[in-house]
Amino acid sequence: MKKTLMRKLLTVALLAAAGMFLIGCGGAGKGYKPGTYEGSGTGIHGEIKLSVTFSESEITGIEVVSQSETEGVSDPAFKRIPGEIIRTQSLGVDTISGCTYSSKGIIEAVGDAVGKAGGDPEKLKAVPVTQAVAGEKIEKTADIIVVGGGGAGMAAATSAAENGATVIILEKTAALGGNTLVSGLAMNAADPEKQKLIKSMPGQDTTLESVLSYDEREFGEFAGTLNTLKGQIRDYLAGDRSYVFDSVEWHMIQTYMGGKRTDLNGKHYEGKLEFLSILCGKSLETYKWLGHVVGIPLSDTIGSPVGSMWIRGHNFQAKPDVFKYTSEFVTTRGGEIMLETRAEHLIVENGAVTGVEARKLDGTEVVVHAAKGVIITTGGFGGNGDMVREYNTYWPEIPEGIKTTCVASATGDGINLGLEAGANVVDMGVTQLMPTANATTGALIDGLLVAPQNYIFVNKEGKRFVNEYSERDVLASAVLKQTDGLFFTIADQPMAGTVQNHAPQEEIDKMVEKGLIYKADSLAALAEKIGCDASVFEKTIAYYNSCVDRGEDPEFGKNVFQMKVETAPFYAVPSRPAVHHTMGGLQINTSAEVLGTDGTPVEGLYAAGEVTGGIHAGNRLGGNAIADCMVFGRIAGKTAAAE
Repeated sequence: MKKTLMRKLLTVALLAAAGMFLIGCGGAGKGYKPGTYEGSGTGIHGEIKLSVTFSESEITGIEVVSQSETEGVSDPAFKRIPGEIIRTQSLGVDTISGCTYSSKGIIEAVGDAVGKAGGDPEKLKAVPVTQAVAGEKIEKTADIIVVGGGGAGMAAATSAAENGATVIILEKTAALGGNTLVSGLAMNAADPEKQKLIKSMPGQDTTLESVLSYDEREFGEFAGTLNTLKGQIRDYLAGDRSYVFDSVEWHMIQTYMGGKRTDLNGKHYEGKLEFLSILCGKSLETYKWLGHVVGIPLSDTIGSPVGSMWIRGHNFQAKPDVFKYTSEFVTTRGGEIMLETRAEHLIVENGAVTGVEARKLDGTEVVVHAAKGVIITTGGFGGNGDMVREYNTYWPEIPEGIKTTCVASATGDGINLGLEAGANVVDMGVTQLMPTANATTGALIDGLLVAPQNYIFVNKEGKRFVNEYSERDVLASAVLKQTDGLFFTIADQPMAGTVQNHAPQEEIDKMVEKGLIYKADSLAALAEKIGCDASVFEKTIAYYNSCVDRGEDPEFGKNVFQMKVETAPFYAVPSRPAVHHTMGGLQINTSAEVLGTDGTPVEGLYAAGEVTGGIHAGNRLGGNAIADCMVFGRIAGKTAAAE
C-alpha cells in the first residue's frame, strides 16, 4: 500500500565548514523571505507536498506534508534528497537511482517553495554540487553472487542461504524491490483447499464446461494435462458447484492458452510442458515456503489480477514485508547486501562465470568473486523504451510516448551481462502492455483495484468494447483502437469496498481529489465527467447489469461475473495501456541454469524472473510473474548452492 499523509521532519544541520553555508546564496538564496512555505511537485503516483522553511539566506528545513509514492521504492528519495538540498543549498542534487520520479518530484516541490519565498529556483538548480569521490577498490568473495534485489533475486538469495551458501547481493538502486514492489504482488497458485471457501461466480461453470469440448490433438505435449483436467471438471460439475474450482492442471492449461501467440513475422510462441508444470505445480509450495520458512506474513485474500483468467492470486499482508523478511533471512546467515552497486561485467575464466565487476554510485570499483556461481535476477527491459522498440515483433505499433509501469531501473542490464558470457536469448520480440495503467503517469492504479469479474470498460463514447475478463494483450489491443487510446474502468461503491480492492476509502477519496479517479452520485453525472452521452452510458451499464443477472454476455463473450453497478457513488478510472512486462530474456533450463548459444549450460551462471525468456511464451497471465520470480528464484538459489 502506498504511503499517504506521511509527516516526517527532515531538518538537517548545515555544514559549518568555511564558506559551505554560502553555496546557495549567489543570487539564488540571498533575499529569501524568512518563514515556511508549502511547495508541490509531481511524483510517479501524483502530487508531493513539502513544507520548506527558510532563513534570509538558506533553506533550513524540509518537511513532507503528503505523498503517495510506493513505500519501499521511494523511501531513499525522501530520506536523502531533502538532506542533500539543505547540505548543498542547491537544487542540482542527483536523483536517487530506482526512485527517479520521486526524486524529481521532491526537487520540484522545493523549487516551488523557493519561488514563493522570493528565491530563484532556476539559479538554485545551477549551483554546483560537489561530486562524491571514489574510494579504494573493494574486493570480496562469497559462494554465490546475486545480481538484482527484486523478487527473484531475494527468493534466490534466500534459497541459497537456506541451503548453506554465503551470498552477496548487488543492487544498482538505493533500495530492494524493483518491479516486484511496484506490482500488485499477487502470486498465482492453485489452492483448492482455500478456494473451496470462495463462492463460485456466474459464468464460471460455463467456462469449465467449454473445456470439455477442447480437442487434445490441438494441445501437443499438454494433451495428457488436458485429459486429466477434463476428468477433474466432470467430477466438479457432477457434484457441489457452489465453490471456485481449481487445480494445477487448470492453471497450466490457462497459462498455455494465454501464452499461445503468433507475432507479426509469423513466429509461433507457446509454453513448454517442462516449465509450466514447475511454474504452476510449485507455486503454492513456494508461497507457503515464503511464509512458513522465510517468515513473510501471508494474507488470506485470494483475488484475480487483471488478465489472470481465474481467481487464484495469493497475496502478502504488506509489500515491504517481502523484502524485510528475505533481507533478514539472508543477512542473519552471513549474507551481505550492497546497494547502489551496479554490475558492469561478468568475470569469465576458462568459459566459466566466476564473479562480477561492479561499481558503486561514487565510482568505487567493486570486484566480487563467486565460489559457486552468479545468479542474474535484474528484471526485464520494460523501462528501456529504445530496447522495447528495437526488439518488438508483436505490436503493429507501440504508441510514441507510451508510459511504463516498470521502475526506471528495468533497463535490460542482466540480458547484456548474459550476452557477454555467451548466453542465448529467446522471445525478445514479445512485450506485454498493461491495459489498466494510469492514463497520465503510466503507473499501476492501486487506488481502485477492482477484480476482472467486476471490471466494466467503457470508451470515451460511453460504450463497452471488449470482454473485460480477457488476457492483457487482448485488452490492450482493444484499448489502442479506441478514441485517443483511452478508456475508463467503471465501479460502484460496493465494488470499491470489496476485498480485492486493497485501498482504504480515504485513499480512493484522495485520488478523486487529485483527478486520478472520477466520482459522481449518479451515472448521468459520471457520464458528464467522462465526457460521453449520459443516455448511451446508462444504457451500457443497464445492459451489463443484465449480463450479470444472466451469467453470460452475448455481445462480448464475458462469462465470469460477480457484482452489478447499481449503488452510488459511482467511479470511473481513466486508463491507457503502458509497457508492463517483457517476455524475452536469457534462456534457462528447468534448473535455472543459463544456456549458451549451443544449448548447453554456461558454467557458473544462473538466472530467474523477468530477465529470463521462454516461460510465458507470447503473453503472460496476470499473477504469473510473481509466481515465476519466486518459484524459479528459489530453484536458482538451491541449484547454485549445490554446485
